[in-house]
Amino acid sequence: MRVAGAAKLVVAVAVFLLTFYVISQVFEIKMDASLGNLFARSALDTAARSTKPPRYKCGISKACPEKHFAFKMASGAANVVGPKICLEDNVLNDEARRLIADLGSTSITNLGFRDNWVFCGGKGIKTKSPFEQHIKNNKDTNKYEGWPEVVEMEGCIPQKQD
Repeated sequence: MRVAGAAKLVVAVAVFLLTFYVISQVFEIKMDASLGNLFARSALDTAARSTKPPRYKCGISKACPEKHFAFKMASGAANVVGPKICLEDNVLNDEARRLIADLGSTSITNLGFRDNWVFCGGKGIKTKSPFEQHIKNNKDTNKYEGWPEVVEMEGCIPQKQD
């Protein structure tokens, strides 16, 4: 029984070494003869992997030069990831909606997934804007394969009087 166990161990080690050799040849892994070099390299690799890349404002890939603002915007994806506006490390989703409402929008707080919306407003407007259309996404009434029909608007906007 012991001989059979030892033979299985020898075969397992031989298969392991053969597999390792084939992989090292296929992926062209260079082997140093010294185990000390192998362990030293592993420690360096671990240290390099544990170093985190620097984080810049709004999570952008590089720092902005002087006198520039960092920003990142995303439209969202389906109903899984919501839209996002970031400026100088400040997320503006709710603030952006409030600012658009301040321009005269009445629909901005009710927009949902796949809704169609167009809006034209102005800073300092005293009333709600008449230039706004909103079509709610509704699978029973959608016109284009899961999307509401096109929303178009045209007109004339009065110039701001000083």
